[in-house]
Amino acid sequence: MTTSHTVRRPFTVLVVDDQPIIVEGVRRLLTVLPDAKLESCMKAQDALARAKSLRPAVILQDIHMPDGDGLELVERYRWEPDLAETSVVVLSAEENAATKADAFARGADDYLVKLPPAQEFVARVQHHADVARAQRERSQAFRSLERAERDLARRNALLDEANARLAKDNRELVVDVDTQRERLERIALLSSELARVQDLDILLARILREAVALAESRAGAVLLAEKSATGAETLRVAEAIADGVRIRMGETISLDASTVAGEAMISGDAIRLGVEACALAGKGAPPIGIESMLGHAVRSALVVPIVRARDRALGAFVLIDGHSGDAGDGTGFDDDDEQLVGHFASLAAVAVERAQLVRSMILRMIAMAELRDPTETAGHVARVADLSIMLFDAWLLKKGIAEDASSTRARDTLRLGALLHDVGKVGISDAILKKPGKLDDAEFAEMKRHTEIGAQLFAGLRTDFDESAAEVALAHHERWDGRGYPRGIAGEAIPLFARIVAVADVFDALSSKRAYKDAWPREKITAFFREEAGKHFDPTLATLLVEHQSEAEEIRARHAE
Repeated sequence: MTTSHTVRRPFTVLVVDDQPIIVEGVRRLLTVLPDAKLESCMKAQDALARAKSLRPAVILQDIHMPDGDGLELVERYRWEPDLAETSVVVLSAEENAATKADAFARGADDYLVKLPPAQEFVARVQHHADVARAQRERSQAFRSLERAERDLARRNALLDEANARLAKDNRELVVDVDTQRERLERIALLSSELARVQDLDILLARILREAVALAESRAGAVLLAEKSATGAETLRVAEAIADGVRIRMGETISLDASTVAGEAMISGDAIRLGVEACALAGKGAPPIGIESMLGHAVRSALVVPIVRARDRALGAFVLIDGHSGDAGDGTGFDDDDEQLVGHFASLAAVAVERAQLVRSMILRMIAMAELRDPTETAGHVARVADLSIMLFDAWLLKKGIAEDASSTRARDTLRLGALLHDVGKVGISDAILKKPGKLDDAEFAEMKRHTEIGAQLFAGLRTDFDESAAEVALAHHERWDGRGYPRGIAGEAIPLFARIVAVADVFDALSSKRAYKDAWPREKITAFFREEAGKHFDPTLATLLVEHQSEAEEIRARHAE
């Protein structure tokens, strides 16, 4: 006899029965499950302690035992936190309906008349083991979220302390120039705004634009300290702009004294270069580190490390061509610029570290989902997130909505929701997620539950991020014509962010090669979105996707599988 099963890790089955012949019978039946480890207990008085020690996936409990009542044991199992995810199955020779009802009332998950046919018995044990494992994985996910929330609260407390110090420093600063006063006021206003930004990419774009504006520089970049695949410490260009336009990113620099940026990171001190020093950079002196991205000669530079509370640099601002350089005096940046940008870097350090924690938490959740579903890769979710931001920006422009702090906050929550749109798949069984062929109706019905499971992961939480993530997880498979799932809502009743992620998710899926299909050609994708505008998709968003298809393809190229 062969039996298919989905459990990929060993699990324990505890038989509580005073009859050795029953224990041996169960042992023989479960030999077809190589992942199953059988343990037994023949005394009711020892059963609870034994169960708490083993934490089995399944308990097979006899009702009538010489030294105790099996049904009382069922009830006691259900009161134990350590056994909350364990499936409890009554295994008894008694077929009385009232007894069965009593067993279920006390918390039994199933009732088997011993011993049932072998195939049925093995299938039921396997099913209850799968259920126990899924419940444990869900509980672990919830516990991870709770730990992350506590850690975020601690980080936010650090940010509050930094804000308090910043406010105190601002009161002590004496400035007699209107421009200087306005710049300080701008930093103070940014304090509360940056505290609300959760996504690292959105945060970096915001703080770089502010640093460039504060120093009145022409171009700039944010570098983040990272470790390469070989373990070497590097600086990655995480965000860069020139003349207000985002420019090429992703280059890496060695974190050593071979560049000015690396030297500032190691020393923890700001470095200013005037015209003469910039002329020598890369020609007998270390280069600044980002010259190749700019395409023009650098007249002046200011490199300020972003240092966190424990005096370790997270990264650095590199600002190019300061306002004083236009006069030709060779200075470019002055003491006020260095002080203001350094002040801002201290504020940014706490926000960056907190955003890195959020990103780390999200990447762990994505990695967990990827282990369950091979199609749910980090590349896929990064592309969906970037595509969603592209569509949102196009939608804002289409609607004539001005850029402000609220749109920055909206991008932040949208991006985080897009990254986690399919996290609910952690609650779907491997048999469905990894099935190579088409799902049958029952399997597809189970798969659709990932939307509700994802929303439940954020239920009861209290931030904009939680609300956005729950909306996107729940509604990204709804259709404009009302034929989607899980609620069958239609049109603008579907939350905007869910409508955006639906377009981004399908575009990336169609553009990707999978084991069961080739990537669609560009023309076929264009025709599909035109055909499905007003049916599957919000017609405005589908049209915007087609209009920005070249940009969408560039986003895909930036994030490999």
